[in-house]
Amino acid sequence: MSKLLSVSASLALQVAEMSRARAAEPPAAPVGSAAAPTPSPARDAAPPATSPEPLPPIDVGAWLRVGARVQGTDPKGLDDQSIDTIYAQLHTLARVHRQVSLTLNLNANGLAKSVNLMDAIIGFDFADPIHLWLGQLLVPVDRSTAAGPFFMIPWNYPGLLSVGATRVVMTPKTGPSGRNAGGVVWGDVAGGAFKYFAGAFDSGDITQSPLYSARLAVDFIGKEPGFWGNSTYFGRKTVVALGVAAQFQRRGSAALALPPATASPADNYRELSVDGLAELLVGPGGWMTGEAAYYHFAGANNAVKDAFFVLAAIASPRLGWGNVQPMIRYQVGKGPQVKVWSVDAFVSYLITGSILRATLGFQRVHLDKETTGNAIQLGVQAIYF
Repeated sequence: MSKLLSVSASLALQVAEMSRARAAEPPAAPVGSAAAPTPSPARDAAPPATSPEPLPPIDVGAWLRVGARVQGTDPKGLDDQSIDTIYAQLHTLARVHRQVSLTLNLNANGLAKSVNLMDAIIGFDFADPIHLWLGQLLVPVDRSTAAGPFFMIPWNYPGLLSVGATRVVMTPKTGPSGRNAGGVVWGDVAGGAFKYFAGAFDSGDITQSPLYSARLAVDFIGKEPGFWGNSTYFGRKTVVALGVAAQFQRRGSAALALPPATASPADNYRELSVDGLAELLVGPGGWMTGEAAYYHFAGANNAVKDAFFVLAAIASPRLGWGNVQPMIRYQVGKGPQVKVWSVDAFVSYLITGSILRATLGFQRVHLDKETTGNAIQLGVQAIYF
């Protein structure tokens, strides 16, 4: 009898184990359909080796500047006013590969009713010290070109002086919005404490020689990694930096018209510049900024052969929504037959640094004894990243 009970218990245990095994199996596929696959925990836990690597989402940003000027038909008078700036940029950045980026930026001028392609860049980012960017992109030269109007303290870009229809240009050669068609090799060394740039650009014109432009920058205090640049960090970091740049273009200077209706051969264009930036934190929430740059031009296209500017600004600790920042900038340009200068004195209210700020200031421009202009400038800037 005991043997019979033992056999029965063993049989019952085997039946229970078989029932549990069947319960763990996937249900059978209906007749006439493909068999359902059996899950494989090891396979499902990790994607196949051929699966693409996840890439970050596309970054989209919108930037806007609106400005008004108080100045009459007589450039010396302050008896009229007008909107002089409605300028916007649309920025997009995407990663199509872990080491390949795509940048597409547009700009629009509301007064001119125009929309333009600003940046169209394919970037090969091999490592921090080695990048190759191709397309239409920023010409690497001085700090002001890299910063652009959105990331500098003054409202107006340096080196562009005008009174009425008279205009004097004392800036490096670039293109619209500081861009041109070509390629740049650049890199960050020591985390951005040292940067180099070397580019060649042709404006899409096969009849012109390429414009070569190069820049070296070193940060003695702080680090500034990345391709783009700033002329202020709005109190986010302490920076003391120095940059040197040079440009060359064979026959890149305009030919001089000579009577009778002939022209001399175009000169080679050469430019050399040095720029420095110091921004130091002062007290609780304030900072002070000093910036300077010197330019030397060789070639017939520049009436000004030597130019420089100096700038000083100080930002208060936070008052209400933001910081109050007075600024003064002095610019001078000299040539064989010309000497020009301008003074800008502005006060800005920085609600969120460059992201949201308002400015009010006075500018005096002197091109010669008979060509002098005074203007009051107002401006508001907003950026969405």
